[in-house]
Amino acid sequence: MGAHVVAVAVAVLGATGGVSQAHAQAGKLGSYSGTINASGTLNSPQVSYRATIKLTLPVTQRNASSISAEFLAGEAPNATALISQWDITHREKSAGADGKFASWTCTLANAVEVPMTPTGVLNVDLKAKKHALSVTLLSTKEIALNCKHSTSGAYKKNQGIALSVGTGTPGMQYLTQLPFSDPAHLSARYTLKPSSPTEEFGPIVQDWDLRLAP
Repeated sequence: MGAHVVAVAVAVLGATGGVSQAHAQAGKLGSYSGTINASGTLNSPQVSYRATIKLTLPVTQRNASSISAEFLAGEAPNATALISQWDITHREKSAGADGKFASWTCTLANAVEVPMTPTGVLNVDLKAKKHALSVTLLSTKEIALNCKHSTSGAYKKNQGIALSVGTGTPGMQYLTQLPFSDPAHLSARYTLKPSSPTEEFGPIVQDWDLRLAP
């Protein structure tokens, strides 16, 4: 999954440092469950993807002014993601011994549903009637890809994947807060855009529908 996945996981750990204590209340305070549809691009190598994510986010803190769900890996139920597109394109930045720039492409062998471990945070501000979300998901099962190298030809490979969704990257989700009319039903359409040209992801087009259950 690469250095980007590791960096994201570390950032999430930092952003949710106080979760372990609050997690003792998880399950007793309810949970948000629902679906997030996401499509977008990743960089280095370039990936175009489409996924439908089903997840449950246990509430860890709840009072008259806010509802929060903050969780590390293993502190929320496994999510599932139906991956319907995972196209990879890569071209080497330097020429090989033959003077040519090698390249390779991969496409998803078949649409597949994979289990994923979620880490992240959902903050619901009851007074401002706005919410912020950041969830990173790491697959616990590899997806199958059909690939082709410009010099060596066709081959197959399996690999793990990572997805990031929400209003911002881990620790930065609070910069964008989306309105809601009912805190028990959070729905939104939002495109998460990279903050700089060197960002590890491209625009991520999302819509989510999350409902609070006791």
